[in-house]
Amino acid sequence: MAVPLIKLENITKTYVNGDVETPVLHGVSLDIMPGEFVAIMGPSGSGKSTLMNILGFLDYSSSGKYEFEGGDVSKLSDDDLALMRRNKVGFVFQSFNLLPRTTVLENVALPLLYMQVPKAARETEARKVLAAVGLEHRLMHLSNQLSGGERQRVAISRALAGEPSIIFADEPTGNLDSKSGIDVLNLFQRLHEEGNTIVMITHELEAAEFAERIISVRDGRIISDSKGHKRRTGSFSK
Repeated sequence: MAVPLIKLENITKTYVNGDVETPVLHGVSLDIMPGEFVAIMGPSGSGKSTLMNILGFLDYSSSGKYEFEGGDVSKLSDDDLALMRRNKVGFVFQSFNLLPRTTVLENVALPLLYMQVPKAARETEARKVLAAVGLEHRLMHLSNQLSGGERQRVAISRALAGEPSIIFADEPTGNLDSKSGIDVLNLFQRLHEEGNTIVMITHELEAAEFAERIISVRDGRIISDSKGHKRRTGSFSK
């Protein structure tokens, strides 16, 4: 039997500020298998971003158990969480988070520098993942010279560098026009079909439907877990 890449059991999260406690997640349990493309969707304040932060080792849960690749990561130290983020996870953000006066090639190679990959190997890997998203002709451009859609593809390339176990995409179409948004979502579908595990956070049903599985979150609880439409084309309203 296949082991889930991610297994959550009764995860809760409560933020504490002085005497004020704000519960955000209430007993969330789910499994994500290797190779799945999952959309976690819900309105603002639903808890989906908090859930992603826990899944991506950016934050701790307050209680419950989190297993990643079969190992319990619920009580890891800050240093251990940083290692998991560096070695196991690729992130794609709504705001791209690229260095503006740095070349596309250097932006994509940066995570490999932190992983202490030798320079020649960093450049080879960066060129490979940029070719995979159709940006081999933009290697020496500065990231602030690119369109929004191109910048997001650079961010996806950077997430792919180092072959992470999973890619988290947080509202990846939020700053894109409709056409660029569709292009990025179709790219995620192709990467999924090539074997990558992808978890996308979104508040837009049109974006979520590009995934093979949609988990809906409201008021800190999972309210549905269903199949996506696996669509390739179509309208994408903003």
